[in-house]
Amino acid sequence: MAVKEKQADGMSMINSHIENNSFSRVYLMGGDEAYLVRQYKDKLIDALCDRNDSMNYMAYKGEKAVAEDIREFAMTMPFFADRRVILVEDSEFFNKGNDGVEEFIQEIPETTVIVFVETNIDKRLKLYKLVQKEGTVVLFDTPGEATLLKWVKSLFTREEMNIDDEAVYGLVRGVGTDMNTLYNESMKLICYCMEKDRVTMDCVEKLCVNQVESKIFDMMDALSQRNAEKTMRLYDDLLKLREPAMRVLFLITRQFNILLKIKFAVEVGVQNSGIAGFAKIPPFTVKKYMEQCKGYTYKQLIHCVEMCQQADGSIKSGRMKDGLAVEMLIMELLNNSQICRKML
Repeated sequence: MAVKEKQADGMSMINSHIENNSFSRVYLMGGDEAYLVRQYKDKLIDALCDRNDSMNYMAYKGEKAVAEDIREFAMTMPFFADRRVILVEDSEFFNKGNDGVEEFIQEIPETTVIVFVETNIDKRLKLYKLVQKEGTVVLFDTPGEATLLKWVKSLFTREEMNIDDEAVYGLVRGVGTDMNTLYNESMKLICYCMEKDRVTMDCVEKLCVNQVESKIFDMMDALSQRNAEKTMRLYDDLLKLREPAMRVLFLITRQFNILLKIKFAVEVGVQNSGIAGFAKIPPFTVKKYMEQCKGYTYKQLIHCVEMCQQADGSIKSGRMKDGLAVEMLIMELLNNSQICRKML
């Protein structure tokens, strides 16, 4: 029986169980990243059994997942196989609780493995704690940006296709962090660029969806150039994507904080090669950020960050509606002469 890891990386944990052929009697898989949940569910089930073996493999989903049926199948000895395997998906047992499952979870024989895959999980429930004690809980969250960049690049490497680092970052920035969407957009790019030597940023811009963070970055370009028409058009695009005003404000504030760090780094003499590490951004984005920095003095950037904070305070205190506060902030950021006067 597998040793129960605590706070371990989900991918490493499942891989370890498979490599060592040492499995828990019960698994609970879930988390925010649906792509990883699906991938590692399939990987685990395929390592445990042959899905075509109806004598030893059974899958239950949604309302068809009944505690008595699961228990009956689980308690029966395997027929000419090492184990019986049960897959239970979206049963709501870990959201609403289930006395029947709680009763037999500790009695699962060594010859049976039950894999629960749930969208809604309440960690306060007794059933969750029982699985944590008796088996393995694996919750997959969306990886950080650095991991996503490596993963996206690996998709192209696997297909023996070269992709520029700038294009990898542009894809993640443009599409967002959902791995299902990133995978689909990567496959689209691979098909589109099949006859090309490599995938470039130009290919990404032509083919891939331009989502929220990409529009924010473009809006920051327009802001730095004081291009009011383009800035407001991009903001309108964000509203059409039903992006909450508070999320837009957060992203604008984050971008100005990055610009402020880069401007400070330049003024204190940090070399270009060290700016990426100082500002905690990918190296191939430094040039683009440096271009945006040229539109501001260091003091102006400080004031821009302060205005973002003031807008946030106005919304949270109830003095102003979020949409109106963000629109007024953008108009004020566009008016460079007004910023200068306020700093005098």
